[in-house]
Formats: sequence, structure tokens, C-alpha cells
Amino acid sequence: MGHCSQIPPQGLSSARISGAEISHGGSGPLMWSSATYWRLGIALALSLLLFSASSVSAETAHKVYFKGTDSALDVYTISGSSPGPTLLLLGGIQGDEPGGYLAADLYADISLKVGNLIVVPRANFLSIVENTRGVEGDMNRKFAGRIEPSDRELAIVGIIKELMKKSDYFLNLHDGSGFYSPQWESPVRNPMRFGQSIIADADQFARSDGKVIQMEATVQRVLEKANRQIIPHNHQFRFNNHRTLCKDTVHMEQRKSATYHALTQLGIPAFGIETSKNIADYRLRVRYQTMVVNAFLEEFGIIPENPKIYLENPQLRYLIVSINGGTPIVVTGQDSIKAHKGDTVRIIHLEANYPRGLTARIKGSTRRLNDLDQEVVVTENSQIEIRKDRFHVVDIPLEIIPDSSPVSAGIHFEPRVRYFCVRINDTTYMIEPGEHLQVTRGDTVVIQDPQTNLDKETEKAVRVDLRGFQATSSPYPMEDRGHRINTATDLQEKFGLKKGPATVFALQAKLNTKVVGESYIDIMEPRLEYFVLKESQGGTFVAYPEDRLELPENLVVKVLDIRINVPGSSQLFLTMSGKSVRWEQTGSTGIDASKLSEAETPLDVTRNGRSLGRIWIKKGKAFRVYSRGDKPYVPVSRARY
Repeated sequence: MGHCSQIPPQGLSSARISGAEISHGGSGPLMWSSATYWRLGIALALSLLLFSASSVSAETAHKVYFKGTDSALDVYTISGSSPGPTLLLLGGIQGDEPGGYLAADLYADISLKVGNLIVVPRANFLSIVENTRGVEGDMNRKFAGRIEPSDRELAIVGIIKELMKKSDYFLNLHDGSGFYSPQWESPVRNPMRFGQSIIADADQFARSDGKVIQMEATVQRVLEKANRQIIPHNHQFRFNNHRTLCKDTVHMEQRKSATYHALTQLGIPAFGIETSKNIADYRLRVRYQTMVVNAFLEEFGIIPENPKIYLENPQLRYLIVSINGGTPIVVTGQDSIKAHKGDTVRIIHLEANYPRGLTARIKGSTRRLNDLDQEVVVTENSQIEIRKDRFHVVDIPLEIIPDSSPVSAGIHFEPRVRYFCVRINDTTYMIEPGEHLQVTRGDTVVIQDPQTNLDKETEKAVRVDLRGFQATSSPYPMEDRGHRINTATDLQEKFGLKKGPATVFALQAKLNTKVVGESYIDIMEPRLEYFVLKESQGGTFVAYPEDRLELPENLVVKVLDIRINVPGSSQLFLTMSGKSVRWEQTGSTGIDASKLSEAETPLDVTRNGRSLGRIWIKKGKAFRVYSRGDKPYVPVSRARY
């Protein structure tokens, strides 16, 4: 399956192989795996240690490369109580993939019974904080070919290559686009997508010493263990053979990747785990990553001691800050810092509910990554931005005291909203200041009491205002809590800001005239993207809005799926010839061509009484699909899969 003539490996080292399925030139496969499967979703840790074959006590070592620079690289080495193989676990090589680096980070706190782990949770920390694939290009395309000596990432890639040499296996954790499928199913589920797949560069790989690494067989065993835990079934993983060694591969760029280097240059089994970016909740992607990693751990014979899982929202406990070298002060997320122009501010320590991935950056400073333990001269109003990886935690205002003001430098209490409570239809959401909540035009919004850092008596004076909504009556005078707000009819568009496909309305909390918190409601215009239809003779095809279908009298077409541009299709209806049926996503809705007329009839998808798009259907002599645009009708062949 996907087999081809393989490119000869160059400079293959004597890496150790002790857990994948390996064939020895004509003899049967040797099966290596542990007998215990741990359902984890974990945390682990590591450094650069060589593991001896003798029994050692379990321990964790932590080493930081390039400390205090934008290239800071944390490496955790975990050695088990008993000897065993070593797995290198890498996350964050591309900074906009939180499912990968947050999952890898969970493995930095674990202890092991058998085997060893080298964990690099954030290979490209600067790109993670800036939430971009790569600040200086794609780091995962720098493992082959020439890299400019001035490239900041050259040294990081060199460290990762050295870690590979100390490993028996390599896993690279990613988030990928869409959902991989070996056949075309839709624009987001097809062979060119990466999400929810385990990627290998070949189905098998022949090393220079004659041993053959059975890549696909290893993955299939991992899939059998991991997928039985995953519901819904359309989130289950598949084997994705990129055939990178083949001359006709469509993934030629992968020859510069970390997995390709590990496999072809070092001869160790190397796989990429890709969760789908189309799964909106990154925490669910992290869970899926750990399910697959845990299955690989069992496959490789690496046994954890005390597995655990947690993924709570990051929260600041306090900062320790010094102004002009004075006595350190403790600053919480509810405070603000006041200083004079030209004062030197130093953030000595950041304490949060996570030990790693934290940055504190003073807006306007020259450093891109972190101002922890650095002296920064402040000349204008600013703020200290606290982040956990790419995720915003809190902003602490840093205000310049006017020369004429008697206020002294130090900390001052700042009234603030911790989060807003908003009910959308039947679900209540808690959104922090600065966050956006996406809703669909026609949804019902009810603003509830916000949570603040104020005492109960002062909190009564807080007014909540959804800009663009004018209340006619309210249980709260002069404000917008408690109303059922129809987002299709009750908002004044002039107060909204067009931002891409959304219209954004500000949600503000005010104490007297001061805004103490602001979040945003993003109103999305729903529209039909496509139907997935199946005709009774077995063909499955996609129909887009305004397409025209001609069906012979003996044909029945079933609606398998309806895709719209916003989450949630539970409120969709199909309307045709004056009759509406609720779309139940069961594929049971059908169109009997014998009951159609020869005149075109629209099939509408509606939500809250509004049409999101339609296709046109009529009875004819043969099955035909026409795509409508500015050009004349063009027949479209059926896509069978």
C-alpha cells in the first residue's frame, strides 16, 4: 500500500530500535510492545541524558538552552525506574498549533516505570507566543538543505537533531487543516488535508543495516487502541502515508522535515500526529493527542508511573515587581502599577497555576518574547501582558504619573470585570475581557450578571451595555441585562464594526463613566456552503448553492449532510414546495424524483425562518448536475467515493 522505490538513506547512525515492528531481511517480523496500556492524558519532563542498560532510579532533569533570549528552549529528560527505549516527544515546532505543544507539555511532569522520555514542549516558543507558524519561516522545513547562518532557528534545529541521536523513536505533535481522508469527501475532508491523522513518510523503511521498519503496521496497531476511545467516529485518526521517499510524492516539501530526517538519516521510527484545526476546542485536540501518544507509549514499551491529566484555564496568582531597584512589591491581576516617566521596572517573578509556557511582556519594550527578570525603562502608559503560550491571561495596566500629581509610584487597585456571563439560546458562556464570542444572526442573546473584583455593594453600581441594543424596559434601569435580544432584529447596525465575515458589537461594563471591562459579540451571517447528496444507484456527490439538478423519474436522492459556515446545524430546516422538515443529520431526508415537476423547484436550507441558500431540482430524462455562475451552465461529473 503506497509502496515505492526508496531513496537511499545517507549517513545512517547506529540508533537503537527496540519497540517498532522490524523485519530482518527475509525473516519474519519481530514484535516489540508492552503489555500494559495506560489511558493517560498526561504531563512529563526531560534533559539531555544518555541512559545506561542498568537499572536506575526514576528522575527528571531540566535543561534550558539559550536562556534569556528569544530562542529559549526547554528540554526535559525523564528516566524510568527500569531501563527501556527512549522516545523524543516534540511540540510547538510550528507556533500556531496549540493542540500539539499543549499536549507535549503535559508529558513534562510524569514519572516512568520503564523507559525514558525526552520532551521538548515548545520548540519554537517565540512563534507560539506570537501565534504564527514561524517568525522566521517554517522551522519544520529546516532539517535539510542550507540554513542561513544568521537564522535564529539554526541552533534550535541543531539541538533537536542531537536529541534525535539519543532516541529510539520520534513523535512530532501538530495541528493540521481539515480532516484527512484517503478519498475525496468534501473540501475539508480529503487526501490533501492533514487533521486527525498519523503521518509517516513511508509504509516501511529499509535501513542500511538490512532491517526494515514497518511504519504502517506500527500505526495501525496504535490506531486500533486510540480510536476505540474517540467518539464521534468522524474524529477518529487514520494512517496518512505521505510517500515522501517516492519520486512522485505530492509532499516533496516533507523531505526537509524533522520526521524525514529522523527516519532517513538516523534510522529511527518517526511519526507526525496531527489533530484537526477544524475542531474548534483546542482542549479536545489536546485530549486526542494524548490518546494517540499514550497508545504509542504502549507500543514502544514505555510505561508511566503515575499518569494524570488536567487542563485548567491559566490564571495569574501574582507578579513580584521592583521599581527603580526598590523593595519588591506583589501585584495581582486586579491591580495597576503607577510609575514616573523614566522609572525602571523589573518583573522579578511570575506565579501562575502553570509552571511553564509563561511570559510577561511590557508593551513597547524592545524584546519580542519575555521581559521577566529584565530592566525596562517606562516613558509612557503601557501594560504588562501575561500570556500562557499564545493564550492571553491578563493585562496589568502600567500608568505614568503626571509630574504634578501627588500619587506615589507603586500598586493601585483597579476595578475590573473578571468575565461576562452571556446566554446564547440555551447555553451560557463565560467570556473574559478582550475575548470574542461568535454567534449566528438570529440567535437569542441574554446578558447576565458579570463577575468582577468589586465588593457586592459596589458591584451593584456596575452597568452592562451591549452597544447597538436599546432596551425599552429592563429589570435593571439604564442597562441591558435580562433582555432576550434577537440578533436578527434588535441590534442597530451603525454600532457594529465590520470585521471580515462578522459584525462586531462591544459588550461593556461601566462603573460610573469608567469602562471596567469590554468583550465582543461577533454576529456571523449564516450561509449554505454545500449539500452532500447520495442517489439511489450509489453515487455520492456535492451540490453547491444555486447548482441545478436534473433527476430521472426512477431516482431517489438522500441528503447525507448539510454544511453551513457557522457551528451548529441543529436548527436547520429543509424547505421545498411549501413544506419544511427539520434536518436531523441522519441522512433520512430524501427527494423522490417521481414526485417532481419538470419545472425547477428550489430546495432551501432555512434557519430561524431565513433562507441560507438553495439548490434547484427538476425531473428530467437523465441524471445531470449543473453549476451556475456567470458562465453558461456547465455539466459537473459525479464525485464517487
